[in-house]
Amino acid sequence: MALTVETGTGLSDADALITLAFSDAYHSAIGNSTWTGTDALKEAAIRRATAFISNSFTWQGLRTRGRSQALQWPRSGVIDAEGYGINSDEIPIEIQNAVAEIALRELVDPGAMNPDFKASELVKREKVGPLETEYALSNTSADAQRPVLLAVRDMVSQFLLSGTSSPIIGRSVRV
Repeated sequence: MALTVETGTGLSDADALITLAFSDAYHSAIGNSTWTGTDALKEAAIRRATAFISNSFTWQGLRTRGRSQALQWPRSGVIDAEGYGINSDEIPIEIQNAVAEIALRELVDPGAMNPDFKASELVKREKVGPLETEYALSNTSADAQRPVLLAVRDMVSQFLLSGTSSPIIGRSVRV
């Protein structure tokens, strides 16, 4: 099934923020030889990457078409790190590049960005006979189990609400 790529109009049925051609060109330009496979597998990876970027961050501004818009971009009221406003029909190149980066991880390891989480299976301290080990990084939250792609974080951080990357932190708006 072909991608339904967001055009900047706030489509209600979009499932991708980038085209397959965009991702192919992006990975070719930076020499990612692991971006290989059938178009269907690549498109599925782009869909998962789009869902991840749409659902895993708290963005500045508001969706251009409100709740009827399928994805988190395009948005109105977004300002970049240099103080320039982002047009309400624009998906910034940084967001598109981030989707391509995430899509690569999803192509190589489907579901990598949203692993299953079972708090009861995490080990904070382990004792075997007289030996005991406590792990330094033992954060047991579901968000802590997601991989952090520094390249993606660096690309999108300027568009996040108050510099946060947590989907739990929100804001209230008087209507």
